[in-house]
Parts: sequence; C-alpha cells; structure tokens
Amino acid sequence: MPRRKPEEPKRSVSLHIGSSFASAWESVLLPWFKEVGLASLTNNETVAVATPFPSGAAFLRSKLLEHEIPLLGVKFVTPARLRELLLAEDASALPLREHLRLLLATAAESVAARNSAEVDSAAVAASAEEALVAIAKSISRSPDNLLRVFDQVSAAGWNFQNIGAPAVREIIQEFRGLVRQCQFKLVHEADRDALAAARSAPPRFSHLLLIGFTAKHWPLWPLLQAAVSFARRTSVVLEYPREQTRAADESWIGTWEEHFDSAAPIADRTQQNRPFVHLNQPANTGTDLDGRKEPRFLVGLNATEQAQAICAIALKFLAEKSCTRLGILFPRAGALTRLVSAFLTQLGIPHHDAIGHLAPGEFEEPAWNAWIHLQENHQLEPVLRFLEANPDFVDGLSIQEVRENLRWVYRQILIDDINLLREYCARQTENEKFARIAKLLRSIAFLPSKATLAQFLTETKPVLSKLKWDNRWAEIERFAQGWSAANSAEFSRAIYLRWLKEILDSFTIARAPQADHVYSRVHLLSYGEAGGHEWSHSILAGLNQGEWPQSQRESGFLSDEEIIDLNARATRRGKQGEGHSVLAKDKTFLLSAQDERQIALRQFGAALESAEHGLAITASLLQESAPERVWNPSELFSQAYFVARNAPLSQETMSILREKTSAWLKDQELFESAPAADAEIDQTRIAYEARRTEGEFGEYEFALREPIDREITLRATEWDKVVKTPALIWLKKYLGVENQEPDLNQWNAATGTWVHDWLADIAASEEKNTFVDFPTGNEMCKRIAGAAQRFRKTIVDLCTVSGRTVPDWWSSGWSNALALADFLASKLAEANAWPRMAAEWKLESAQLLSLNDGNKLRVRGRIDLILAQKQPNDSQLTGADVWIVDYKTGSQKPLTPPGKTPEARAANLRKKLVRGDAIQLGLYGLAARELGAAEIHLSILSLRTDLERPQLAMADLAADSDFWTELYRIQETGIFGLRGLIRNEFGFNPDYPLATLPLDKEFLDEKWVLTHPAFADDEDDRS
Repeated sequence: MPRRKPEEPKRSVSLHIGSSFASAWESVLLPWFKEVGLASLTNNETVAVATPFPSGAAFLRSKLLEHEIPLLGVKFVTPARLRELLLAEDASALPLREHLRLLLATAAESVAARNSAEVDSAAVAASAEEALVAIAKSISRSPDNLLRVFDQVSAAGWNFQNIGAPAVREIIQEFRGLVRQCQFKLVHEADRDALAAARSAPPRFSHLLLIGFTAKHWPLWPLLQAAVSFARRTSVVLEYPREQTRAADESWIGTWEEHFDSAAPIADRTQQNRPFVHLNQPANTGTDLDGRKEPRFLVGLNATEQAQAICAIALKFLAEKSCTRLGILFPRAGALTRLVSAFLTQLGIPHHDAIGHLAPGEFEEPAWNAWIHLQENHQLEPVLRFLEANPDFVDGLSIQEVRENLRWVYRQILIDDINLLREYCARQTENEKFARIAKLLRSIAFLPSKATLAQFLTETKPVLSKLKWDNRWAEIERFAQGWSAANSAEFSRAIYLRWLKEILDSFTIARAPQADHVYSRVHLLSYGEAGGHEWSHSILAGLNQGEWPQSQRESGFLSDEEIIDLNARATRRGKQGEGHSVLAKDKTFLLSAQDERQIALRQFGAALESAEHGLAITASLLQESAPERVWNPSELFSQAYFVARNAPLSQETMSILREKTSAWLKDQELFESAPAADAEIDQTRIAYEARRTEGEFGEYEFALREPIDREITLRATEWDKVVKTPALIWLKKYLGVENQEPDLNQWNAATGTWVHDWLADIAASEEKNTFVDFPTGNEMCKRIAGAAQRFRKTIVDLCTVSGRTVPDWWSSGWSNALALADFLASKLAEANAWPRMAAEWKLESAQLLSLNDGNKLRVRGRIDLILAQKQPNDSQLTGADVWIVDYKTGSQKPLTPPGKTPEARAANLRKKLVRGDAIQLGLYGLAARELGAAEIHLSILSLRTDLERPQLAMADLAADSDFWTELYRIQETGIFGLRGLIRNEFGFNPDYPLATLPLDKEFLDEKWVLTHPAFADDEDDRS
C-alpha cells in the first residue's frame, strides 16, 4: 500500500494590538524572537521581520543585542526588499520610476500633439480640446504629479479611467498602452499578482513578523497581505487607533481582522513613564501634575546656532544616568541635520545618522551638466560653458578667443542660435580664426529634436564615446536593456534628456564614519521614521513654520472631496458587526491631504509620548533662506510652549528664548575655540580694513602698488568709463578678467552696431581713412537702405540654411534700427556746408596723443565721421579745419555747456569731462590735433541733437590740461580706484567678475578726489 503523503502544516496568522512598544516587546516580540532565533539556523525557509524603515530594524537589533538573542538567520527587510523576495524572477519586470516618468511624458506629449492638430484644423477651436492640450503639455514637462496620483488611485484598487479628470483620461490610456508595449508590470499589479500566486505557491517564510505598519502604509496592504500568505506562521503587531487618524486607523485594523482573525489585546504589564504626554493635549485638560516634566525650549539665531544648542543639550542628556537612548528628530534632511551630525562628530560623540546627506557620485561633474544643458539649449552661452568644462574639445583654440569672437558674432546678428552662429563664422572665409571656430562648432553633435528611445540611444553612443564617457554609456545601456526597442513611440529631446539626467543621478546618501554607529546611544531620525521607537530622552528639532507638519496641498488631479467619496464607497461593515469598518476586496484607503497632515500630527504626538526622562524642543529665530526675516515657530512648538508655561509664545518671547539659549551656549564653552592662524584669512582682513581707511586708493582698491613694464592702451570708449566704473576697466586691462555672464540687454548694443555700420556706408568708399564728397540727403538714405537690406538678406540666408525662419521680433528690431539710421542721416544732411567727409576713420593701434606738458596719452578707437571744409593735403589731417561727429543711438544731450558767461560755460564743460560725458570726443579731438588738423570742432549726433552748428571747440576741452594729465597719470601708474554702484537696483550695471563688497558712496567720492584731484566734482546733480 503506497505511503500517504504527509499533510502540509496549516498556515497561521496571529494579530496583536497594543498601545506601546514596551508592552508589545514583553508580551509578543521578545517571546517571538526567542522562539525563532535558533530555529532559523536549522530551517531551510526564511525567517523575516518586516519594518517600514531601516531605522526600525536597527532599533529591534539593538533590543535583541541587549537581551543577547542571536540574530543569525533572521532577515530584517523593508517593503522594497520584501517585494523583491516575493516576486523573485518577476521583479525584473518592475520598471524604475524614471522609466514611468518617461512613458507618461511621452503619452502626454503625444496627446497634446494630436489634439493640437485637431484644434488647428477646426474652424472654431473647442475650449475643452484647448484645455486638454494645455494640460497635456504641462504633464509632459512635469509628469511626476500625475504619476503619483495614478499610483495612489491604482494601489487603492480604482480604475483611473473611471474616476480621473476627463482631461487626463486620454493621457492615462495612452500611458497604459506604452507600459504594456514595454512589457512592464506596475507595482500595484505586481503586488496583487503576488497575492493571487500565494494561494497556490509553497511558503517562502517559515516565520514572519510585521511591526510598525499603520494607516500611513495603506498603499502597502496588498504587499503585506501577500507576504502573510507566503508565510507558515505570521505575527502582526498593530497599534490602537489614535484620535487624529481614527477613521483610517479603524479601517486599517478592521481590514486586518476581517481577512485573518480578531486582534488579541496586549496587556500593558510595564509602567512606562510618560512625563511629556500632556504637551500634546489642550492646556485645560486634566492631567496628573505629579508625573509631568517641563521640556527645555531652545531657540537658535539660525541653523548653525540651533545645531549647537541641540548638541549642547544632547551632551547634557548623555551625562544623566537615566540616558540609555537619545533620539534627535528632524522634519527632513537638510542643513540642520548635517550641522548637528558635524558638531557631534567634532565633539567626539558616536551616533547613528539615519538621515544622512546627499553626496555627489562619479557622474556629478560640471562637464556632464554642461553637455545636458547644451543639448537642451542650442545657444551661445550653453556652448561656451560646455567648452569651458571640456577644454580638450577646443582643439588648440583659446576659450577666451572663442568666447570673445562668438559674442561679437552674436552682437552682429542678435539671434542666439548655434547653427546661425556657426554658419556666420563659416562664411568669414578671409578670417582664419572664424573658420576654426566654425569647424569647432561643427564638431559638436546634437541629438535629434524628436525620435524613438532606440534612435536616441543610437545617436547618444558615439557622442559619449567621443567625450570619453564610456562609463556613462555603460550605465545608460544597462538601464535601457530589454525594453528600449519595444518602445516605438517618438518623443521630444527634452523628455529624453530629462530621463538621462534622472537615471545617471549618482548622488548617494553619505555620513561621516563617526555617524554610522547603529548601536550607539544617539540617533538622528526624521519624525516620519521615529514611530515605534523608545527613547529615554528626545530632542524635537527644526520646529519652525512650514517644516513640520509640512504644508499639504490637494492634488489638481484628485481633490480631497473625491478621495472622501471613494473611501466611503469602499468602506463596508465587517463580520464583527456594527462598528467594524473594513475595506472592500481589492480596495485600500486613499489618504487625502488632510489625512497626511493628521498623520504628521500623530507622529509628533508619538514622539512626545516616547520620551521617558528628558525632552528638548528647538527652533530657529531667523529663516535660513532669508536671514533678514523672522521665522515663526510651528504650531506644535507654540502649543507645547503654551501647555508647559501657560503663556502664549510671541515674537518677543522667541527673542528672549534665543538670548537665553545664546548665553547658555557661551557658558558651556563647547564651540568657542580660538581660530587657527590662516595667512589667507589674515590677508583678507588686512584688505578689508585698508579699503575702509581714509586716504588715497591703494593696492587693495584696483590700483597697482608700482608701475609695470607692460604698456596698457585703452579704447576711447573705455577712457569714457574710467571715471564712471574705473574698477571694471582696471580688472579687464590689468588682470584680464571681466564678467563672463551674458549681457541680457543686447538690443541697445546691437542697434548701435547696425546703425553705425549702415551710416558708415554713406561715404561709399572702399578705402579706409579717405575723404569723399558730401552726399545729398537722398543719396544718404539710399545707401543706408541698401546696406540695411544687404544685412537683412544675409540674416535671411543664414536662417534658411539653418532651417528656421527670421523671427518677427528680429524683423521689428531691424526696422527700428533702419528708422533710427534714416533719422540720423536726415539730421546729418544739415551739415552740407562742409563739402568733404570721411567715415569710420580708424586710429593707429596705439595712437599717441601729445599733451601740453609733453606727455603721451595712448588710445585706440575709430572716429564715426569727420567733416572738412576742404580736402586735406595728405592721408593725415594736416592743415585742415575739421568737425568730428560721434553717433549715439540713445537720447544723449548735446555737449554745448550751458551758462551765460564764459566762466560758467567753462565750469559746466569741466563737469561734463569729470562725469565722463565728453572724454571720448575729447580724445578724438586730441587725435585730430596729433594728425595735424588746424581748427577742430566736436559734436554728438543723437535723437536729441542736431548739426546746425558744432557743439564744442577742441580748444575749450584742451584748456582743462590738468584733466588730461590726470588721465596720463592713471595710464602710467595703474592707479584707478573704485567708483559707482556695485549693484544698481534701478538700472543696468555690468556685474563685477570678482566678489566685491560695496562701500558708502560719500566715502568713495572722498577717496576718489584725494586720489585724482583733477576729477573733483562738487555737485551731485548732472547738468
């Protein structure tokens, strides 16, 4: 007779419910660990303990270590690891979050394009279709919000196609199609499949313990239910409902009892001391006064001082005999947590930083970020940043040369498109440097604007190979393996680049070696992870407004009202009868924004209850992001203070608390260490004080200590700025540095360049520095129009070759510049009494200007227009009476000094010089005198001036010889100084390339006059 197969032992589930970890430990947990501790060594099946967070497992390990219970063979797992164990081979089908974001963005982009085409083809666009297009575009740019709601709804067992907003149902339908196409399995589907498979599959666990899971973890219900089904014996420890989250808690406990059995109450055999529980209750609640203790309230000025206060009180707690376990709880990772860990390390206190901080990995480097930015924006500045981060790519060219030339090209065409810039450079065949720059730009490969994932990957591989980023490509290939070919949908480059950034994010959680002691007495945790822990002492940190509880907002895709309605539809009466609330099969409880807030309040309440002997509550007085603003305490800090002190917490009280905290810290003398000697820091202090010392400008104020051998030659326009922003000119000429950030106000510069170039064509001469006949007004307009049209045709050709149209804004700007050039030409025609003219007269590369005392001032530049009564005798200006005209495309006033007497006019002319309004024309006049001109007249031609008569005579400017001599002294000594605003809130000021602290204007004006007496200007108002 065949032997009968032994019957498989029946699987059992035991539920336990209690009010505290201490009672659960004595009655349930300790006996369970004693039972399974040795059995796990002889059992082929796994013994597992599941907790919501790793910190929960660390706490249990420390308790077991105290009781000398072996841990060999017991696996401590979090939900993510539990899912891997249950799914086994199927775990590979679960997509990364990054992949799902890519697919959802692709679906949204596809829906937007499809509906946009329908709207364009319709005679009258439907508002619903327009709304769908707008929503779809928004989702494609930021898919995470909708994906989070989709996960939440799907995990709760609802079909988004039935309950989602009509505008997004089409997007979700498309998204699900892409998920199926890639053969992905969503997490909620995998959890439910695991639950279904568990009914017929052999057990995976011999013993399973679930602890720490509450209503916060409703989305995990199918996973936890599947885990129980895969275990021979399961013990589940639940918590009694709390008032803040009663509805969610009762449904959570009731659903467990509905599927398994009634939870056995855990007898509270321990007399746990809870001296701070009253802080979580209203002030008028009757509580045992004998058991109460008052917490310490500490307020730091900022995060640094708050961190110091936390460490100081931690040391005080650790010195107490009753301190066995100290918990320091924070709202989230940030500066405060890192500072506390750093100070604890500095004080030599071993601790466990369960929060940690983000540390960059091998892929976080400027070159990679610059390449991503370049692929996102085919513009000049991203190209320059990419070349700066990848100097090997420049191929022998200087990055400074590339930057200067490309910015010059951009100012010429004013269309920030790298294809246009490259084509423009390629057409400058007579200039070898431009040809090399064009070749350099041609070597930069750009990804297509739209493609499938497989096509994008094919294009990416050679690009990364050329940049020697093989490790990055290997990582990309690993993430894309197995599903990239299945995704046949095309999507934009922006979505692909965002996916690349996400999958190659190599930031990791890091902590100092002294902050990684799991079994130490001091633990740094977030409020969300601290549930279920026991503390002899607690420090509740970072309790400022908006930090904890964090502000929760309703989702735009699923309102709180809809969530409440869905929960009501899913709720049933359980088998225990009236009052037994359970969720229907395959449904879970949806958490609204209000539920999340109540859970945060519950977690704070649990943190207050868990402290047995000591408690401190801390906050900051000032905001970290805006140090000038006072930061209100959170409602929890205010409530605890009111209950403890029976007094409201005002801003004045916060300031008093901060003063007391600061004084206490000074008494502790923990962080008052003498600074180590540092030569660089000392030198900085010397420079700081020297800049604030009365007297002339010295070596720390944009001035040379002694002259150098190298000759410095300034352009005429730069000499103009020497008296306005001398420091910027000094930095550029002597240190070779200037602000690398682009000037966002390029319109004025481009308009000026175009107008000057077109006005230069009125001479109609190919030869340089040559006089021609003065043309008529009609001839001027015709020549200007011809030059402008040729320029426009060049831009149109560049755009055509680059595959784009001329932007409307560019055409408008070009028309404005042409109108301005015509207007200036009409004014120029008034000067027809001067029959000879020379346009764009170029000075020698270093034109020497003789001053009255025999000194030579050097200048470079180009004179816009020289008018003459007769043809000069040679290529110079020997013996000629000339009228120099400088074009200004703004609204500059004429140079004619006001005044009724010669003395008044001379004084006002002097003001124009020292304020930098007449230096450029004065230098041109000195250059003309150097070239042999007899009588020299000067004028500015702008929207507010005319050429009926000259505005100045050079003799009047030359009379201020001390002024020109002072310019020479600046040239020879290199002593410039500091003047003008560092930052102008009401205008455009060039940024300083080096960090520069502002000084008082009146103080700088005094030093300016002491250093350059000839530049004294007694009045503040400009004429």
